[in-house]
Amino acid sequence: MAKVLALLASGRTKGFTAGLLHSAMAGAESVTGVEVEFVHLHKYEIKPCASCFNCIRSEDHSCAQRDGMGKEGELMAKVKQANGWILADPVHFWGPSAQCHLFIERCYPFIWSGEMAGMPFASISCASNQGMQRLATAEICKWVFAFGMRYVGGLPVHTTYLKRAMGEAEQLGRQLAEAAIVDEEGREEYPEEERYVDYVDHPFSVVEPYLDNLTNGTMEYDSSLIAEGLVNFERREAVDLLQQAREPFERALQLYREGKQEAACHQLVRASALWTHATWTEFLEQDVIKSGVPDAYRPMEEGA
Repeated sequence: MAKVLALLASGRTKGFTAGLLHSAMAGAESVTGVEVEFVHLHKYEIKPCASCFNCIRSEDHSCAQRDGMGKEGELMAKVKQANGWILADPVHFWGPSAQCHLFIERCYPFIWSGEMAGMPFASISCASNQGMQRLATAEICKWVFAFGMRYVGGLPVHTTYLKRAMGEAEQLGRQLAEAAIVDEEGREEYPEEERYVDYVDHPFSVVEPYLDNLTNGTMEYDSSLIAEGLVNFERREAVDLLQQAREPFERALQLYREGKQEAACHQLVRASALWTHATWTEFLEQDVIKSGVPDAYRPMEEGA
């Protein structure tokens, strides 16, 4: 039996957002072979991340805190056992709610364990005043991209068209449930290159923001962090990694300018992995984390 978690991040269990989630649950429950569990996130103690790095250093990549999302936490057990999540969240301050952000933040151990890579995910963002539900949807999509989840869909809703959205939520629930059944049969690997390409047409596409970040908004190599690092990094291993990153990074920039997003993805995956390992080596491994990069995090090609 595939297990779907219906996660409500709103404090209101009978509000607009909850109603949309229940429609999604009805859609999921209509699929044979699926069990759906409603989870109200506000009922669990979820502390902020303590930045202790236990989830990076420990062999099982577990959280050291003693709350709902700690190693022995009830909520953590639920999220680990699931074959798919559908997260419903009210739009606050033109983005996801604090409760949603807190929950996602405490899923940080999955970055290092890779346990959620390939798991189906869907979201609903509901706004009732100025809106910005599309911004909120894109932000949640960005977060689950980081975990390597398979993004089934995101439903940005304004209460102006709430009635229509109820039917759309039900359909989204069915799609998530069907993906969860496939996951229950055996979670498929989700290589980074495939994920980067898949997300090109999702609410968050990684190519432009990643290139923007590494070039300080210029989209030019000469003003990039990689170019700066080659001048300022002190550890030889880190500099070697940056030197390897330069060619695929410049190629990714060129392909992006040519409008070849998918081709740019393939180059960016390699460049960004090398960049990540370089900064880890320069700033984190010896002085902060005091641990090497976990195997599941940004793997590099053999020989890199």
